[in-house]
Amino acid sequence: MSSPYAPNFRGRRFLEVLPGTITWIILISPFILSFIRPYWVAVFVIIFDFYWLLKSLNMGGHLLSGYLHMRRDQRIDWLDRLKRMENFDNYFAETKRLYEKVIVPFSKRKLGFELEELKDLERHKGEIINWQEIDHAVFLAVYKEPKEVLEASIDSLKNSNYPSQKVIIVMAMEERAGGEPLAMARRLKEKYQEIFKDFLIFVHPDGIAGEIKGKGSNLYHSGLEFQKYCDENDIRYDRVIVSAFDCDTRVSPEYLGCVTYKYIINPDRIHRTYQPIPLYSNNIWHVPAINRIVSFGSTFWQMIEATRSYRMVNFSSQAMSFQTLVDINFWDRTIVSEDSKQYYRAFFRYGGNHRCVPILTPVYMDAVQADNLWTTLKNQYLQKRRWAWGVEHFPYLIRECALHKEVPLSQRLVLIYRILNGHISWSTASLLIALVGWIPLILNPRFHTTVIAMNMPTFARNLLILTWIGLVVSAIISTLLLPSRPKNFGRWKTFVFVISWVLVPISAIFFGSIPAIDAQTHLMFKKYLGFWVTPKEART
Repeated sequence: MSSPYAPNFRGRRFLEVLPGTITWIILISPFILSFIRPYWVAVFVIIFDFYWLLKSLNMGGHLLSGYLHMRRDQRIDWLDRLKRMENFDNYFAETKRLYEKVIVPFSKRKLGFELEELKDLERHKGEIINWQEIDHAVFLAVYKEPKEVLEASIDSLKNSNYPSQKVIIVMAMEERAGGEPLAMARRLKEKYQEIFKDFLIFVHPDGIAGEIKGKGSNLYHSGLEFQKYCDENDIRYDRVIVSAFDCDTRVSPEYLGCVTYKYIINPDRIHRTYQPIPLYSNNIWHVPAINRIVSFGSTFWQMIEATRSYRMVNFSSQAMSFQTLVDINFWDRTIVSEDSKQYYRAFFRYGGNHRCVPILTPVYMDAVQADNLWTTLKNQYLQKRRWAWGVEHFPYLIRECALHKEVPLSQRLVLIYRILNGHISWSTASLLIALVGWIPLILNPRFHTTVIAMNMPTFARNLLILTWIGLVVSAIISTLLLPSRPKNFGRWKTFVFVISWVLVPISAIFFGSIPAIDAQTHLMFKKYLGFWVTPKEART
């Protein structure tokens, strides 16, 4: 269970009930108002559809920008940059000369931003460190996943454009998973021990009081054990970057180099989270059409957020300095959504001085897949409901905002608004767009004769047609991000992939709004959810 272990405080139950109550009021109100004030509903539909038209166009622009940034960063040899940074003054002068020569607006703007980072670092000369002082600890949270999944993840680290002797593999195992996963981990250690700086296996004991059974508890235990390892080997906490991954996470070749560069170039590096873009494409050709749309939708949201990093919160795989993890006491053991909670915990620990740094060299993960269509759809729903269970942070966030008066009031209010607005929009927007326009026409026959009723469907339809511009952008970019097509699939598969984007309205309702309503309603009625592990298939 989740919240029963979290700190109790006055007003907590009210705050647990609030998001779901707002959601249900929004969803029920159009039915009631259709009888007594159908005109209000019609005006709301027109305004709401126009708002989503503008939002769709805006998000389409951010998505395109995110894709261009990601494509650029993937082409950079980050290890070469790190080596050239060993002589900082020469590197700074070289970047400045390059900036003055470049005339392409996008490249010049990007270089200008990088030049400002270097100027900021130059003002903190004492904070410049050599990349060879940095080690990477990659924590892989393991339950009962197949060996093939883990090998693919470890091989991606081995094949990175980065010295593998600077990488420590940490297998975070679960005692409750039984003996076979541990035996498998030991076989993997024998295979990879000499390739990496070290290969550690930590087993999280079962049945510890005050913990939920989940990823956060597992990582917390591994964090404690890794701290002992660092102390025994005289490793500085601020010279270790910890990447906390699901076991199916495969890094792109430039990920480790890019994270190292972003870490070194930021003098306030301890107060930062380094957030890569997750691409759910390891098995994307093999999953049903609607699951492909859901998977790319999750990726696209992270790409959009990366272009407005002031909004970013940790999601899924992320990296932090080990010093940061020690400062915040590793991971929260009492909640399901440990990833986003990491951001909030660091934010308040450092008095509001904590930000996400987007890492635009992606990590590749598995889309939801099972051995039949029904189980695949069911697992997709459960995964989305688990993500939507991040609403459990709302009471914690209100409490911390009330306690931490050192954080500017504007920052605290923005934080509260974003989490509440995000979860309410998640649960209601798709249903409002798809259904509300028809409710007064169906429930109130007298409304049919009004001018606004006769024109409303046409007006709403024309507005929503324009929102498909964003959908076309999404379809094009998703095709560009596809991995190579397997040899046993013909070109028709690519065509099917493109046209399957027409399923977006369906996926948005059944794998967006409904799981979010489900999660919020569970919280309303004190039906706390535990951590549901998404099954991983051995197919690669």
